[in-house]
Amino acid sequence: MLCDMGRLTIVIPVLDEAAIIAAALQALAPLRGRGAEVIVVDGGSSDGTAALAHLFADRVIAGPRNRGAALNAGAGIRSSRLSRG
Repeated sequence: MLCDMGRLTIVIPVLDEAAIIAAALQALAPLRGRGAEVIVVDGGSSDGTAALAHLFADRVIAGPRNRGAALNAGAGIRSSRLSRG
């Protein structure tokens, strides 16, 4: 029996990761297919990272620009379905 991933949210803070974001998100496709939520938080990328992330993630949000992964991860957690109840 497959595990229900409906309560799993994966938050990925990024900044200028266009070279690897598609492969990273494609690797998470099996989890998404089982109900996991994938949120990418872009910290102001200038290389097209957000556009690529939109192709594979459940949600892409703009985080605080150049403020670090921790602040962007927090923004993603606050926007997750688990935080919304």
